[in-house]
Amino acid sequence: MSLPEADPGLFQTLYTARALRRFKPDPIPDEVLFQLFDAAIRAPSGQNVQDWRFIVITSLEVKAKLQEWAEEGWGRYQARFGDDPAAIDALPRSQRLSLRSVGHLAHHLATVPAVVCVTGLKGRHSTPGGSIFPAVQNLLLTARALGLGGSIFNLPLGHRDELMEMLELPENNEIYCLLPIGYPTDRHGPVRRKPVKQVVFMDKWQNPWPFAEQQPDEGWTERWAPPNS
Repeated sequence: MSLPEADPGLFQTLYTARALRRFKPDPIPDEVLFQLFDAAIRAPSGQNVQDWRFIVITSLEVKAKLQEWAEEGWGRYQARFGDDPAAIDALPRSQRLSLRSVGHLAHHLATVPAVVCVTGLKGRHSTPGGSIFPAVQNLLLTARALGLGGSIFNLPLGHRDELMEMLELPENNEIYCLLPIGYPTDRHGPVRRKPVKQVVFMDKWQNPWPFAEQQPDEGWTERWAPPNS
């Protein structure tokens, strides 16, 4: 696979960029990877420091260790449901599907074509991550535009120090997140969110925005996310 001929466009990308966690084993071509990072580094950075650094993990040995740590983290999370893991099935559909995909990824992380480790300088910015996560969002949106899937997946970071040592990260850097990336087996599609009127206020907390009150609960999804997207 290579770069797609047609760019889906900014708004269609935004409105259909689901967090996808099931991937084909197909490798990601270098030209596609390069486009991901070439777009990621166009993000803003405090004082233009650009201290983000990305490690593309393709080593089977390292991915197997990440999977081991992810399964450990998933086991702790699943313990919230007591002795009945099937209790997840009683959750609302969107939450249930999300958790099931997280569990799937935890048990299949070693087969993901690439896991991106996102790092930055430790203590360099007054707001940790504020100059790193804009690049992460750029990367994930670019992945969507290129037909890839991905999401932030930090279950393995219960072993952050061991991972830093494994990747030979300098002590003045820290790991912000992991991004499993690949060609998804699930489909991109409309992203369901709470209505704008529930989360945006005018001038004061809980003060309604009249214009938003008049808009449909699904917002303007139909403009940008056609049914077959």
